[in-house]
Amino acid sequence: MSQIPPPPPQQPAPMGGMPSAAGSNKKTYSILAYLLGWLTGLIFLFVGKDDPDVKWNAANSVVVFGGLSVIILIVGFIPILGIISALLTLVGFIYWVIFLIQGLQGNGQRIPAPLVGQYINQFVDQLADSVK
Repeated sequence: MSQIPPPPPQQPAPMGGMPSAAGSNKKTYSILAYLLGWLTGLIFLFVGKDDPDVKWNAANSVVVFGGLSVIILIVGFIPILGIISALLTLVGFIYWVIFLIQGLQGNGQRIPAPLVGQYINQFVDQLADSVK
């Protein structure tokens, strides 16, 4: 019998191309920018400075959650306004859930804040553009 050499080992199939890996990182960074509110927003404002959408989402996180944190802190010093502080905390939680769900469903695009987005987008744009 003639001996047939075994076939050469095949290269493993690629696990997705570079564009999907970049999109995955963009999506992941955008979600992480909202994960711990303004803190991770501030971190990803500088980490994601090469991608304008990641930087914009991070700036949006800083403006939305940072602004809410400052307002809650100021209102918290006035004992009679405790209920307003609790309501603002609830609003912050609802925004957090909305941003995380939209981030998981999207692919890293910009996620404007519901209801107040049209008013704060100019500040978000200014903050995102200021980081080089």
